[in-house]
Amino acid sequence: MKGKILLAALWLVGCVVVSGIVVASLDVGSGQLRSDIHPSSETSPGNSALGSLALALSSGKDAMRPFRGSGSENLPEKDRLNPPIAGMDCYLDRIATYVSCHSSLVETEEEAVTLFTWLIDELRGALPSDRWTGTRKEPEPGTASIRRYIYDDQNSNSHIDIDITAGTGPGGQSFYMVAIFGWPHY
Repeated sequence: MKGKILLAALWLVGCVVVSGIVVASLDVGSGQLRSDIHPSSETSPGNSALGSLALALSSGKDAMRPFRGSGSENLPEKDRLNPPIAGMDCYLDRIATYVSCHSSLVETEEEAVTLFTWLIDELRGALPSDRWTGTRKEPEPGTASIRRYIYDDQNSNSHIDIDITAGTGPGGQSFYMVAIFGWPHY
């Protein structure tokens, strides 16, 4: 079963890559569908990590250095994000310095929407509204994305995409994943 879930997750990631979105982690399929992703609404270190990371993105590549953690075992060109973001597995690319995060696979769209909404709300609370604007976008045709929200920094080229992607495993079961991609100001 783990192999089937991994294969389905890799198919999902392949769809995202083909659509032109840079995917930083191809190890999405941990083999476990999770149903326990319900981030707390109270402030925690993961919450402040998300806001700090978003603000660093608008300051440029050099501001991203403090967020580099240990190297990834499976992705030699990536470093783990430090501190981590609650409910997400995050990496920093060593060359392009973009951030990519993904949740574990979840069984219901409702669980994915909960995490998606929490991330949007956390960024809305952390980002200066006079610089950053958030917009709900329609997913691009041909992608596995079913919901998309983008934050853009009006003073730089920095932006943060938050997506829910959906897929179907070989056994016909549906699964969902939330992903964040952040590009710094260059």
